[in-house]
Amino acid sequence: MTKNISRRKALKTGALTAGLPLGFSCAQPKQPEPAGRVQEQPFAELTWWPPGPDKDLVRDLTPGTTPVRLACMSPATMLNYPERSSITEMVKGIRDAGYTSANVHYGIGTRNRWLDAAEPEVGELKGALSAHDVDLFDSMVWTNLIHPDEATRQTNLKYVAENIEAADRIGCRMVTMVTGSCDPDYYIGMNPGNWTRETWNLTLDSIRQLLRDTAGCSTVLGMEAVITTNLDGPSAHRRLMDDIGDPRCKVCLDPTNMLSFERYYHSTELLNECFDLLGEEIIGCHAKDMFIRRDVMLAHIIEVPAGEGVQDYETYLVRMSRMKWPRTLLLEHLPAEKYPPVREFIEKTAARVGVTIYS
Repeated sequence: MTKNISRRKALKTGALTAGLPLGFSCAQPKQPEPAGRVQEQPFAELTWWPPGPDKDLVRDLTPGTTPVRLACMSPATMLNYPERSSITEMVKGIRDAGYTSANVHYGIGTRNRWLDAAEPEVGELKGALSAHDVDLFDSMVWTNLIHPDEATRQTNLKYVAENIEAADRIGCRMVTMVTGSCDPDYYIGMNPGNWTRETWNLTLDSIRQLLRDTAGCSTVLGMEAVITTNLDGPSAHRRLMDDIGDPRCKVCLDPTNMLSFERYYHSTELLNECFDLLGEEIIGCHAKDMFIRRDVMLAHIIEVPAGEGVQDYETYLVRMSRMKWPRTLLLEHLPAEKYPPVREFIEKTAARVGVTIYS
């Protein structure tokens, strides 16, 4: 017989965050209570909608001593091979803009220019990064590692492998990627096949192939969770690393990607679960936010800038500050003019909870 599990209990036990399906069957009617007594039942047992914020939750906002680096995904503060300026000036410009970390991104179908850069240019980049104390923490490669068409999947894997080689060449510590989707048209599309055992095994095969093809590289794979994929939460992150069993399979943490209706009012709990379960395996972090629109009939989850949604950035920054070495928090997915106010929000939030922003 299927045991009934309330969504409140499921959240507490972590069943929802593990990405596992929960079966909800109608409870058997209870025997009538004796006359004069009112039968009471918790509201969470009566409604399908997930429970609201835990009013008894006590946040531990004791900061650590490790500073948090900031990066920005604006073209002017990224480290793609420069077309119109010197490499040294490009790195200096990132510092001048107020950031201490940077990343690289070449989309699929575009060859990473650092693969063909001359050795003196690679040397200049590394020298400038050291001189200006800028951390080249990440190279992004968003593509579908489990595309249902095998030829396309292999093309995607080749693209990722080339970018890992380019990242390793220039001293970039991590290449960030998602696992992908069974949807042939969109690499993070919802698809019922995303959560099957066969798809999980294909995910493992793809990642192991990448690790074999780039053996000898020190750059790690920073797997990024997305709620519509089989890497949909902290438990899935942990399972993936355990199943792969390779020290180069790590985590790029984006907790907003893991938010859902069930977790909407529980970002604090989700963040603590991420850091408790994944810890030092987290190599870099992303900053954005999530909001459910109030002005439409059907629920619309939308992405908004950090500070304009429900993400608990106080807890996020505090947990980052307790790590052993400075991680980067990347502000992403905004037009250039929107980044300064978001950086100001992060800096003010950090100051409020006693977290140091790397300078």
